Amino acid sequence: MNFAYMRVSTKDKQEFIRQEFVLKDYKIDKVFEEKISGTKKACGRQEFEKMLKELKAGDTVYFESMSRMARSVQDLIETTDLLAHKMKVKVVFIKENLSVGGNGLDAMGALLFNVMSAFAQFERDIIADRTKQALQARKAAGVALGRKKSDNYDEQVAEIEKCLKNGYTAREIWENREELGITYGRSRVYELVKNIGGNR
Repeated sequence: MNFAYMRVSTKDKQEFIRQEFVLKDYKIDKVFEEKISGTKKACGRQEFEKMLKELKAGDTVYFESMSRMARSVQDLIETTDLLAHKMKVKVVFIKENLSVGGNGLDAMGALLFNVMSAFAQFERDIIADRTKQALQARKAAGVALGRKKSDNYDEQVAEIEKCLKNGYTAREIWENREELGITYGRSRVYELVKNIGGNR
Protein backbone atom coordinates (compact mmCIF):
# COMPACT_ATOMS: atom_id res chain seq x y z
CA MET A 1 0.00 0.00 0.00
CA ASN A 2 0.97 3.61 -0.50
CA PHE A 3 0.68 5.87 2.51
CA ALA A 4 1.23 9.61 2.89
CA TYR A 5 1.96 11.65 5.99
CA MET A 6 1.22 15.37 6.15
CA ARG A 7 2.08 17.66 9.04
CA VAL A 8 1.46 21.34 9.63
CA SER A 9 2.58 23.54 12.49
CA THR A 10 -0.11 24.48 14.99
CA LYS A 11 1.62 27.79 15.65
CA ASP A 12 2.00 28.93 12.07
CA LYS A 13 -1.59 27.95 11.27
CA GLN A 14 -0.47 26.41 8.02
CA GLU A 15 -2.86 24.50 5.83
CA PHE A 16 -2.61 21.09 4.19
CA ILE A 17 -3.43 22.46 0.73
CA ARG A 18 0.17 22.75 -0.51
CA GLN A 19 1.08 19.23 0.59
CA GLU A 20 -2.13 17.82 -0.87
CA PHE A 21 -1.33 19.50 -4.20
CA VAL A 22 2.11 17.86 -4.31
CA LEU A 23 0.80 14.44 -3.31
CA LYS A 24 -2.10 14.40 -5.79
CA ASP A 25 0.17 13.07 -8.54
CA TYR A 26 0.86 9.90 -6.56
CA LYS A 27 -1.44 6.97 -6.02
CA ILE A 28 -2.02 7.23 -2.27
CA ASP A 29 -4.19 4.63 -0.54
CA LYS A 30 -4.33 6.29 2.87
CA VAL A 31 -3.29 9.66 4.27
CA PHE A 32 -2.37 10.53 7.84
CA GLU A 33 -2.43 14.22 8.69
CA GLU A 34 -1.40 16.00 11.84
CA LYS A 35 -1.43 19.52 13.28
CA ILE A 36 1.52 19.56 15.63
CA SER A 37 4.77 21.41 16.12
CA GLY A 38 7.82 20.00 14.33
CA THR A 39 9.81 20.16 17.57
CA LYS A 40 8.13 16.93 18.67
CA LYS A 41 9.91 13.83 17.41
CA ALA A 42 8.15 11.96 14.63
CA CYS A 43 7.70 8.76 16.62
CA GLY A 44 6.12 10.73 19.45
CA ARG A 45 3.25 12.10 17.36
CA GLN A 46 -0.17 10.50 17.60
CA GLU A 47 -1.00 10.17 13.89
CA PHE A 48 2.53 9.14 12.97
CA GLU A 49 2.32 6.37 15.57
CA LYS A 50 -1.00 5.23 14.08
CA MET A 51 0.61 5.05 10.67
CA LEU A 52 3.51 2.98 12.01
CA LYS A 53 1.05 0.40 13.33
CA GLU A 54 -0.52 -0.04 9.88
CA LEU A 55 2.69 -0.19 7.86
CA LYS A 56 3.88 -3.54 6.55
CA ALA A 57 7.05 -4.59 4.75
CA GLY A 58 6.88 -3.55 1.13
CA ASP A 59 4.65 -0.52 1.74
CA THR A 60 5.66 2.98 0.66
CA VAL A 61 5.35 6.20 2.66
CA TYR A 62 5.34 9.56 0.88
CA PHE A 63 6.31 12.87 2.47
CA GLU A 64 5.96 16.23 0.70
CA SER A 65 9.39 17.08 2.08
CA MET A 66 11.83 16.00 4.77
CA SER A 67 10.65 18.82 7.01
CA ARG A 68 7.19 17.23 7.17
CA MET A 69 8.73 14.16 8.79
CA ALA A 70 11.20 15.86 11.11
CA ARG A 71 12.70 19.24 12.02
CA SER A 72 16.06 17.94 13.17
CA VAL A 73 18.54 15.98 11.08
CA GLN A 74 19.06 13.44 13.85
CA ASP A 75 15.34 12.66 14.05
CA LEU A 76 15.15 12.54 10.26
CA ILE A 77 17.94 9.97 10.02
CA GLU A 78 16.67 7.84 12.92
CA THR A 79 13.07 7.80 11.69
CA THR A 80 14.03 7.12 8.07
CA ASP A 81 16.25 4.24 9.13
CA LEU A 82 13.47 2.86 11.35
CA LEU A 83 11.06 2.81 8.43
CA ALA A 84 13.48 1.65 5.75
CA HIS A 85 15.76 -0.74 7.63
CA LYS A 86 13.74 -2.17 10.50
CA MET A 87 10.26 -2.06 8.96
CA LYS A 88 11.36 -2.64 5.31
CA VAL A 89 9.21 0.27 4.14
CA LYS A 90 10.17 2.50 1.22
CA VAL A 91 10.39 6.18 2.14
CA VAL A 92 9.91 8.87 -0.51
CA PHE A 93 10.67 12.57 -0.01
CA ILE A 94 9.09 14.31 -3.00
CA LYS A 95 10.60 17.79 -2.72
CA GLU A 96 14.14 16.42 -2.36
CA ASN A 97 13.55 13.79 -5.07
CA LEU A 98 14.96 11.15 -2.73
CA SER A 99 13.76 7.66 -1.93
CA VAL A 100 15.21 5.20 0.54
CA GLY A 101 14.38 1.56 -0.16
CA GLY A 102 13.42 -1.16 2.22
CA ASN A 103 17.01 -2.11 3.03
CA GLY A 104 17.94 0.89 5.14
CA LEU A 105 20.42 3.61 4.33
CA ASP A 106 23.01 2.52 1.78
CA ALA A 107 26.44 4.16 1.57
CA MET A 108 25.23 6.94 -0.74
CA GLY A 109 22.17 7.61 1.41
CA ALA A 110 24.26 7.77 4.57
CA LEU A 111 26.68 10.17 2.87
CA LEU A 112 23.81 12.39 1.76
CA PHE A 113 22.32 12.53 5.23
CA ASN A 114 25.70 13.31 6.78
CA VAL A 115 26.24 16.17 4.33
CA MET A 116 22.77 17.46 5.12
CA SER A 117 23.55 17.28 8.81
CA ALA A 118 26.70 19.34 8.33
CA PHE A 119 24.85 22.00 6.36
CA ALA A 120 22.00 22.07 8.88
CA GLN A 121 24.46 22.71 11.70
CA PHE A 122 26.21 25.35 9.57
CA GLU A 123 22.88 27.11 9.04
CA ARG A 124 22.06 27.03 12.77
CA ASP A 125 25.50 28.47 13.56
CA ILE A 126 25.00 31.31 11.10
CA ILE A 127 21.57 32.15 12.51
CA ALA A 128 22.89 32.07 16.07
CA ASP A 129 25.91 34.24 15.19
CA ARG A 130 23.79 36.82 13.38
CA THR A 131 21.30 36.96 16.23
CA LYS A 132 24.04 37.36 18.80
CA GLN A 133 25.75 40.09 16.77
CA ALA A 134 22.45 41.94 16.36
CA LEU A 135 21.80 41.76 20.10
CA GLN A 136 25.30 43.02 20.90
CA ALA A 137 24.92 45.90 18.42
CA ARG A 138 21.60 46.94 19.92
CA LYS A 139 23.01 46.69 23.42
CA ALA A 140 26.02 48.85 22.46
CA ALA A 141 23.61 51.42 21.03
CA GLY A 142 21.78 51.60 24.32
CA VAL A 143 18.65 49.87 23.10
CA ALA A 144 16.73 47.96 25.77
CA LEU A 145 16.85 44.27 24.93
CA GLY A 146 14.43 41.49 25.61
CA ARG A 147 11.15 41.55 27.41
CA LYS A 148 10.76 42.53 31.02
CA LYS A 149 12.05 39.71 33.15
CA SER A 150 9.38 37.47 34.55
CA ASP A 151 9.22 34.23 36.48
CA ASN A 152 6.01 33.32 34.68
CA TYR A 153 6.42 29.73 33.46
CA ASP A 154 4.38 30.15 30.26
CA GLU A 155 6.35 33.23 29.21
CA GLN A 156 9.66 31.51 29.86
CA VAL A 157 8.63 28.45 27.85
CA ALA A 158 7.28 30.60 24.99
CA GLU A 159 10.57 32.51 24.81
CA ILE A 160 12.61 29.30 24.77
CA GLU A 161 10.35 27.76 22.11
CA LYS A 162 10.83 30.85 19.93
CA CYS A 163 14.60 30.61 20.34
CA LEU A 164 14.63 26.92 19.39
CA LYS A 165 12.53 27.67 16.33
CA ASN A 166 15.13 30.27 15.32
CA GLY A 167 17.94 27.74 15.57
CA TYR A 168 19.25 28.37 19.08
CA THR A 169 20.78 25.55 21.09
CA ALA A 170 20.34 25.26 24.86
CA ARG A 171 23.83 26.65 25.35
CA GLU A 172 23.13 29.68 23.17
CA ILE A 173 19.86 30.35 24.97
CA TRP A 174 21.69 30.22 28.29
CA GLU A 175 24.51 32.49 27.10
CA ASN A 176 21.99 35.07 25.85
CA ARG A 177 19.51 34.70 28.72
CA GLU A 178 19.74 38.32 29.87
CA GLU A 179 19.03 39.73 26.42
CA LEU A 180 16.18 37.25 25.99
CA GLY A 181 14.64 38.04 29.37
CA ILE A 182 15.05 34.49 30.73
CA THR A 183 15.46 34.28 34.50
CA TYR A 184 15.70 30.54 35.09
CA GLY A 185 18.97 28.94 36.15
CA ARG A 186 21.16 26.87 33.83
CA SER A 187 19.78 23.47 34.81
CA ARG A 188 16.19 24.70 34.47
CA VAL A 189 16.85 26.15 31.01
CA TYR A 190 18.44 22.90 29.81
CA GLU A 191 15.56 20.91 31.30
CA LEU A 192 12.99 23.04 29.47
CA VAL A 193 14.90 22.74 26.20
CA LYS A 194 14.97 18.97 26.58
CA ASN A 195 11.23 18.82 27.39
CA ILE A 196 10.37 21.01 24.40
CA GLY A 197 12.49 18.81 22.19
CA GLY A 198 15.44 21.00 21.34
CA ASN A 199 19.13 20.21 21.00
CA ARG A 200 21.90 20.92 23.45
